[in-house]
Amino acid sequence: MSSIRSISRIEPGQFALITGATYLFLGIIGAVLVFAFSSFLPSTPGLGMLTGGLALVVIPILYAALGFVFGLIGAVIYNLVAGTVGGIKVTVTE
Repeated sequence: MSSIRSISRIEPGQFALITGATYLFLGIIGAVLVFAFSSFLPSTPGLGMLTGGLALVVIPILYAALGFVFGLIGAVIYNLVAGTVGGIKVTVTE
């Protein structure tokens, strides 16, 4: 049996953790790709370290931090909008 339910509120802290962790993994994938593709390019003074090993650390941390912050902001905005126009309708099967 299935029923249609509405997501009326998202817990901002939990949603921020989920988006931060998701973007951390996306950042790891992105950093590996940047590292792999930059190894085929000639080195540029000043940029070699950024596109090298440092990118493997900086990009995932930056992605995770931005994912957390924007996830938190997004959940707060969703809660404000859902309170006014209603939440997202989902079908739940038991």
